[in-house]
Amino acid sequence: MNPQVLSLAMAIVLLIAVILLLRSYVLPEKYAVLWILASIVAIVLSAWPGLLDAVSNFFGIAQPINLLFVGGFFVVLLILMQVSLELARTRDELRKVVQKVALEQEERNFKND
Repeated sequence: MNPQVLSLAMAIVLLIAVILLLRSYVLPEKYAVLWILASIVAIVLSAWPGLLDAVSNFFGIAQPINLLFVGGFFVVLLILMQVSLELARTRDELRKVVQKVALEQEERNFKND
């Protein structure tokens, strides 16, 4: 099988999988946007392999695959930043809820005594 056809087929399968996960409410919308963009970029680069060569030549990168790895690295860093911010926000919300529940429980215990 031609590598171009294989990569195009895999990119299309990725796009379909993301859409199905989004429709079944498994994948939140804020993450789905990133995955849909990634799959569309993969489809475009698979359909027109010369485009990656042209972009890498524009930036002065000798090997197009290096541009792909650098781009992927920065996308992963952005995803990690987003997940870290989400985790910090969730931790703060959890702390507030636990404090509120503890105060309510303390008030109930004080009223019962």
